[in-house]
Amino acid sequence: MKDLLLKIEKFWFDPAPANRLAILRISTGGFSLWYLLTRFDMMKKISRSDLSMFEPVGLANIFSEPLPPAVFTLILAVGVGLCISYTLGWKYKWTGPLFALFLLFILSYRNSWTMIYHSRIALVLHVFIIGLVSAADSLSLDAMSKKKKVQPHWRYGWPIKLICAGTVVTYFLSGLAKLFGELAWDWVSGDAMRSQVAVDAIRKEIFGETTSPLFEWIYPNTGLFLILGIGTFIIELGAPLVLFNKRAGMIWAFLTWSMHWGIFFIMGISFRYQQSGLIFLSFFDVEKSITPLKNIFRSNSDRTTIDASEPVRPAIVLFDGVCNFCDSTVRFVIKNDNKNHFQFASIQSLEGQKLLNQYHAPSDNSTIVLIEDSKVFTKSSAVLRIARQLKGPWYWLYPLIGLPKPFRDAAYRVFAKHRYQWFGIKDTCEIPDARMKAKFL
Repeated sequence: MKDLLLKIEKFWFDPAPANRLAILRISTGGFSLWYLLTRFDMMKKISRSDLSMFEPVGLANIFSEPLPPAVFTLILAVGVGLCISYTLGWKYKWTGPLFALFLLFILSYRNSWTMIYHSRIALVLHVFIIGLVSAADSLSLDAMSKKKKVQPHWRYGWPIKLICAGTVVTYFLSGLAKLFGELAWDWVSGDAMRSQVAVDAIRKEIFGETTSPLFEWIYPNTGLFLILGIGTFIIELGAPLVLFNKRAGMIWAFLTWSMHWGIFFIMGISFRYQQSGLIFLSFFDVEKSITPLKNIFRSNSDRTTIDASEPVRPAIVLFDGVCNFCDSTVRFVIKNDNKNHFQFASIQSLEGQKLLNQYHAPSDNSTIVLIEDSKVFTKSSAVLRIARQLKGPWYWLYPLIGLPKPFRDAAYRVFAKHRYQWFGIKDTCEIPDARMKAKFL
């Protein structure tokens, strides 16, 4: 009995690096931010739907009738703010738990209108676990203020194990639902899966949508559906077993990720959190992926000294010269650019157009453009690379570069789309004053 208890203790309370848990915080926060921003308008519209369509589920059950749309919009906005604080690890003792509650409520409220979406259950579970533990002891604004080196500890290990356990349980329950449902054998034989693929293709045909190019090839192959059916059962019902072997967990994560991409290519159904692979990060030593970023967190005295005889080429920022927000951002960057790393030009200027043509950069004004070391960076990549050169806490935003670029850029596009509406525009590009003129090409 004592040996068993020691094994259980070893399993749950194995030390882990603080960076690993911190990366899970950043990845779940980044995905949540992308999700909330890209669906902000859609969820506002849903909150104005016919009242008879409201059937509360989850936390939304505390309300017998829908909230006023303005109140729900405010909750959404606060949720976005808390998500940013959660991701950056700012005042995490409060913002971590609060964001977990807000995300649960927002998604419960969204699911209370006409249809329940189960694909975000794992995300909410992960955020809840991370939000209630010491996930901001590293790679966070809170950690930066403490300036304390954090050693591997069991307090970072058990939440990661719990995230792994929660992930495999969601798949295990899915397998049990198939096993004890009316179509149990049909799922094993692949017949139920084959029928689903056929129904999906017919629905797309009726509504004028494009059927997957794989459908005509895969549908006649009943043997392939048998293999897929058995494979799905093994992945789902065998999920809990992989908790006890790290390599098995990594293989299972890869196979399950592949299964979701298979569903996408065959039926066009997206499970974005799963397809991105973020749901499976807890099965890997993800902290090893940030080794190239370690220089970001060193003090200035630790950084390599540049030979003064070798001229430093400034980076060039091309921005939308008629956008009020863009103009304010340029002024902010100049104020915080102590190393004189940047020069600026508006996209609309003659010099800006020359550089866009020279570097084959996007010629529209929907994105900021950074030209650094003869390379072109746009959208979120440009913003984060600019942030890492600024004084103060802003360079701590750069680890967000580790998030998948499509998610980062989606959030950027939402903001860029509304920047004129929110902040206004100028009729002409503003001429910089004498103090700022030296920073412009």
